[in-house]
Amino acid sequence: MDFDLLGSLGWREGLIAVIVLLVTYIIVLYLRMRRLQRGGVTSPPLAAQAAQAAAYAAVQESASEQGAAATAVDPVVAVAAAVSAPPPSGSASVAAPDAPAGAEPASPEFAWNEPPAGMPGQAWIDSLQREVYQLRCEVDELRTEVLAAREDFRQQSRQSTGSPPAAAPLYNDAMQMAIQGHDATTIAHHCGIARAEADLVVALARNRYEGV
Repeated sequence: MDFDLLGSLGWREGLIAVIVLLVTYIIVLYLRMRRLQRGGVTSPPLAAQAAQAAAYAAVQESASEQGAAATAVDPVVAVAAAVSAPPPSGSASVAAPDAPAGAEPASPEFAWNEPPAGMPGQAWIDSLQREVYQLRCEVDELRTEVLAAREDFRQQSRQSTGSPPAAAPLYNDAMQMAIQGHDATTIAHHCGIARAEADLVVALARNRYEGV
């Protein structure tokens, strides 16, 4: 062995050698596991076939023994055994649901006859509904009063427009002065009306005085 060559190798070469050894070891383990798995997969079918064959042989032997025993039994004994045998399970399962006459019926999970429990805020909702109804009634009353007041105002406005307007105070004074005998110029200056209006007032006063 060349020790000089080993001494010249560095830590990198040593690390590479260790990695190669580990990879080789892993490959060997993998191959062994594959062999074991193949052996485990192939062996169970053989054991299963042997077990099935043994079970089939046992069933055949028991069937042949039962047939021989059945042929040896007396027919009268067989009929008596059939009569005394219990009914099949199907009839028992049919008769089982029938409850006895004196049994009490099972109570339901929910009492349908009882009234449901009230909501937690039902009283508050009822009070709000009453207040809303009261407010509606008051609003209806106010609306009726407003309509009545509007109708009265319309009637008063119709009456005021249908009646003749009252005479102005100035024309009353002018009429009084014309009746007293004042001329149109004096009446116009005193009452602050036009001369034509004063002449008209004087003419009206004369016609009324002459008619009287």
